[in-house]
Amino acid sequence: MRKGASKLLLVLTVCLFGCTRGGVSQQAAETVSEAAPDPTQRVRPPCVAGQFYPSSADELRGMVRGYIEAAHAPELSGDLFAVMAPHAGYIYSGPVAGYSYAALKGKQVKTVILIGPSHRGMPLSGAALSSFDAWETPLGAVPVNQEVNRRLLAASSRFKLQDAAHAEEHSLEVQVPFLQSVLAGFSIVPIVFADAGRANVTAIAEAVASIADDTTIVIASTDLSHYPEQKAASEVDHAILGAICTMDADRIETVDREQLARGIPNLHCTACGLGPVVACIEAAKKLGASRGAVLHYANSAEVEPRTADRCVGYGAVAFTGVRRMPDTPPAAVSEGELDQSQQAYLLKLARDTIARYLADGSRLETATKDEAMQRERAVFVTLTKGGQLRGCIGQIMARYPLAEAVRNAAISAATEDPRFRPVTVGELASLHIEISVLSPMQPIDDYQDVVVGRHGVLVTRGMRSGVFLPQVAPEQGWDRDEMLRNLCAHKAGLPPDAYKDPETELYVFTAQVFGEPHGEGRATE
Repeated sequence: MRKGASKLLLVLTVCLFGCTRGGVSQQAAETVSEAAPDPTQRVRPPCVAGQFYPSSADELRGMVRGYIEAAHAPELSGDLFAVMAPHAGYIYSGPVAGYSYAALKGKQVKTVILIGPSHRGMPLSGAALSSFDAWETPLGAVPVNQEVNRRLLAASSRFKLQDAAHAEEHSLEVQVPFLQSVLAGFSIVPIVFADAGRANVTAIAEAVASIADDTTIVIASTDLSHYPEQKAASEVDHAILGAICTMDADRIETVDREQLARGIPNLHCTACGLGPVVACIEAAKKLGASRGAVLHYANSAEVEPRTADRCVGYGAVAFTGVRRMPDTPPAAVSEGELDQSQQAYLLKLARDTIARYLADGSRLETATKDEAMQRERAVFVTLTKGGQLRGCIGQIMARYPLAEAVRNAAISAATEDPRFRPVTVGELASLHIEISVLSPMQPIDDYQDVVVGRHGVLVTRGMRSGVFLPQVAPEQGWDRDEMLRNLCAHKAGLPPDAYKDPETELYVFTAQVFGEPHGEGRATE
């Protein structure tokens, strides 16, 4: 038997059911650090080395590298913003985690935000950060990015430096040796929390997104279903993985409730780290992620058949898209942009207009003393339902005063989009409304001048034309060429590469895009 394997088998139950309350507090006696930490620093020692994973550096390195090398994940398009990885004992979840971390190979990552659940059952409000200078594993010490910690503490009062929450918690520690095997010169920001309520999750996600840059990766730590028999575990796991890949928090919560309501024997949860997963997704969406992809799935019974009647599931997921340009600070409202009160007025006008028109076919009056509402602007109104497009119509050239343009576009989006049946009165409460106020069109001579995430594009040639709003490409995860090919082929009815033809005319524009908040229809990012 390999060195360390006997110790792993002695704690098989703890490793398999990595989310059991009570956890493991014994530190492995034979833990050896390859890179001795600075004696002046405070270093968190590993608490599950020799139990969840080998305490021998050589054995651990070989095991992790083997998992990563064996992973054959699909090639991902777009920017990688986040991954989901399991956190049970390596002999069970390690092969799945290998897929999560294989996706990071070759990436220029400097800061890793680790978000996981707290299994200790201790009082924990908000989210706990670590005040240690470094976290140690048998492969060496990894620095904790205290500068990012300070920024998170300043961004939200929900964050606290709380080392007790990390002291015996395994969900983040088990991720670190994988990181050490695929990255170099990086730091970590460990975050654990127990409150999966929407307010807490949203606050954590917004703070994380506010401090992230293009060298940051977010990792959500979670296992999937806990303790049903194998067939039921697979059903539950694939249902929740499908919901996670939609990146729709409402959908994830709905599927979670539906699966738990099925009355499946011994099903304790669909994912022990569901809150961290949603926080990770919401942060990634704010940075530009638009799609999730399952990289691999397995459950404990595939490794140890004796667990078939009491199974745990494991999934690896990647979240990708096109990185968004930094938002303009809220206080810097430039000339021609609408402030928050004006945005709120137009969103209410759009919703009230649709409600009135569906009720009796009449149109609301748009009289207002606000000069911004009286300027002619081009607008689009977009309706979504459950994260899916339900209608989108507008004008690319300014012809009406802004308020009137929004009113007209709202009615058209609800009742005249030829791709959809008209909206019904019963649907209105479930719709989310987004308004795009366009800048004037500007012709360009070179398609390479198009900036994804900033520019909307109008393509025209002969009698054919098509337009994409600025938010379309980031939402679909397209780069510039993908966006232009889809615009030509699917919107304008032109050959996919027509945008490269000198006879094709291209125009770009920007847009101020704003939508209803959570609780008013469905908010989209």
